[in-house]
Amino acid sequence: MPQTTSRRNRTDFRRRLGRDLAYNLSALFTGIIAFTLAVSLFSLGISTVIIYLGVFILLGALYTATFFADAERRIAAWATGQLPPTYYRRPTAGSAMLRMFDPLRDGQRWKDLIHAVVSFPVRVLAFSVTISWIATALGGITQWMWERYLPEPSVGLSDILGIDPGYRVWIQVGLGLAFLITLPPVSRGLALLQRSLAVGLLTNERQAMREETDRLATSRSSVIAAEADTLRKIERDIHDGPQQRMVRMNMDLEAAKRRLDPQDAATKELLDSALEQSRGALAELRALSRSIAPPVLVDRGLVSALDAAAARSPIPVIVEATDQAHSRFAAAIEQAAYFAGVESLTNAAKHSGAAACRLRLDVAEDHLVLQVHDDGVGGAHLGKGTGLAGLADRLAGVDGTLTVDSPENAGTVVSVSIPLRTGG
Repeated sequence: MPQTTSRRNRTDFRRRLGRDLAYNLSALFTGIIAFTLAVSLFSLGISTVIIYLGVFILLGALYTATFFADAERRIAAWATGQLPPTYYRRPTAGSAMLRMFDPLRDGQRWKDLIHAVVSFPVRVLAFSVTISWIATALGGITQWMWERYLPEPSVGLSDILGIDPGYRVWIQVGLGLAFLITLPPVSRGLALLQRSLAVGLLTNERQAMREETDRLATSRSSVIAAEADTLRKIERDIHDGPQQRMVRMNMDLEAAKRRLDPQDAATKELLDSALEQSRGALAELRALSRSIAPPVLVDRGLVSALDAAAARSPIPVIVEATDQAHSRFAAAIEQAAYFAGVESLTNAAKHSGAAACRLRLDVAEDHLVLQVHDDGVGGAHLGKGTGLAGLADRLAGVDGTLTVDSPENAGTVVSVSIPLRTGG
């Protein structure tokens, strides 16, 4: 096992050294072309922009720089490892003419152009140092063999330094070995220097993450809005379909019961049972409809829906709403706030032992703020039961927050805050 590990390490070392050397030596040739084209096209574009031709030349310069930037990213990733992602500006919605000029508004493409210019001296440095290091290493190790074929200099460096001729060969070999041993770290450092320049100018991980975050936020807002529309459609379908049929069936059962022979006790009992079941089913349908999206919320807005919910509460509830709170909001926001209010009133009625409750609705700092305050026994928190915890999860879907302040024997205050940009 140690031998296998050692062999793998040697293989990895040789592979890394080979890639570093290839990167340092080859980058100069692509760099020369990229530098020449970038400087030439940019200078020509700037000088002719006054006659509009320069705009198209600048576009050519940016596209050319992007081409070489993509090549540099691929080479750097091959030699030194995966680079952070790169984000380019998305095409502008509109005419083809507007989309054609998108690169001029894309900061990353201008960074590609800058990289083509500023990376050139770094590439020259990497190439020159790598070649010099290899030549010195190989030349020093083998100088004893080929030096005899060179013309004898009148005064050499060894003579100037006063080195004894018997030690010169060993010094040359030692110097060559020193350069050979230090070649891997030097070549690695030069490769990482070029990589750092590529990462700084050819990648924009933060912008890519920001773009992905915006995309996910937009996608989530679309899903939330679609869910709200679907729930409203379900509520309408229940109201216009099964609920109306249940009402009609109740009426028919009532009519059949009135026409029934009073002596037919068995049939009367059967009709009474059917009527009880249909009334229960109708009540469940109405409760389900209200829990999805009550008609008053859709037709008259959040404040009216909360007024209706407060009127159904077993304990007295005072509803207060500012003028801004009477506005209409996005469907997802209204539904989240409505269910937060209803759930808070339900919890207060079930668990608080309160004699009175106050519900306040306001708009502050681009947030819809809802507070439910009861005078009950307190002691409520998010970790107890599933009502408040489930409500917090539901509010998270619209970036809303839920806080509970419920000291023992001092009542409970449930506060909900929902950003108005959600679902926009």
